[in-house]
Amino acid sequence: MCARYTLTAEEKEILKTHPHQIQGEWTPNYNLAITQKGLVITADEPDIIQQMAFGIVPYFADSLKLTRDTWNIKSETAMESKLWRPLLVNHKTCLVMADGFYEWKKDTKGEQQPYRFTVKDRKLFCFAGLWSQWVDPETKEKFRTYGILTTEANPLVAEIHSKKRMPVILTKPEEEIWLSKTIPIESKMTVLDTFPQELMIRVKVGKRVNTVSTLKKPNNDSDLLLPLNTDEDV
Repeated sequence: MCARYTLTAEEKEILKTHPHQIQGEWTPNYNLAITQKGLVITADEPDIIQQMAFGIVPYFADSLKLTRDTWNIKSETAMESKLWRPLLVNHKTCLVMADGFYEWKKDTKGEQQPYRFTVKDRKLFCFAGLWSQWVDPETKEKFRTYGILTTEANPLVAEIHSKKRMPVILTKPEEEIWLSKTIPIESKMTVLDTFPQELMIRVKVGKRVNTVSTLKKPNNDSDLLLPLNTDEDV
């Protein structure tokens, strides 16, 4: 599905495709992982690019600690979920800005081999997402978090991902639909389909990306994107 992705674009590149105000200072991220901050545009505030933490903390949670997988949301069953349905019907939809995502496949040694997927002819794109706000019961400080909707993988991704899932990648017209607060949610969810494999590129990258970057041990630089020389690259 999608637990690691990239947003390597500089602020000026982001503003070319989404000319809105970016809250806070943005630093390109080559290895964006759960709990880290990503860039999000919400249906409630479509003219602002916000920084939120990856992995939804429900409003009713006791703390900010993630206790279950809330970074990926299965689109086919989201309306049946007590956690996701309220966000959907209240149009807590968002665009999650990205320019690539990683998936892993076991190699001949049984080790996890990463691949990076990008979109042809469009460096920057958006995943369909949901977001939520948690309020600290003591300080009343507000924290916003987001998750990425997933769907059935196309063959290019399914060859790598054992569960045959992939994040929902939106076209530009679909971005407008997903951010609408007037279109019925049932109609909005028709955009949660599988992105065509012929519009994507898959590249095998080095295993250094397997290690999540932390403040104490940074693992977040452009070398992570370098392709390996292999006939499996597409």
